[in-house]
Amino acid sequence: MYSDKATLHVPDLVCMQQFCSQCEDVENAEDFVRCGKRKHLFWDCPVGNMLLYLRKPRPWDITIIAIALNTKAFDLHFLNRAIMLK
Repeated sequence: MYSDKATLHVPDLVCMQQFCSQCEDVENAEDFVRCGKRKHLFWDCPVGNMLLYLRKPRPWDITIIAIALNTKAFDLHFLNRAIMLK
């Protein structure tokens, strides 16, 4: 429950980079045959769409490791909330 002065912050952009073990040392690369596009931007429903993207099946691997850099408790609130709603 929110007070009259409280507001709910809604993220409007989530940026993500991905790579696999075969391309992790390659700098400034755009697309890879194995893991696809490296950079992803999620504008519409950013947290939900990022989580949907992470849950897509990948034929080349079954394990996904997600690292949130430079986050603090408030930043992770959006991810935790979205994960718990799924």
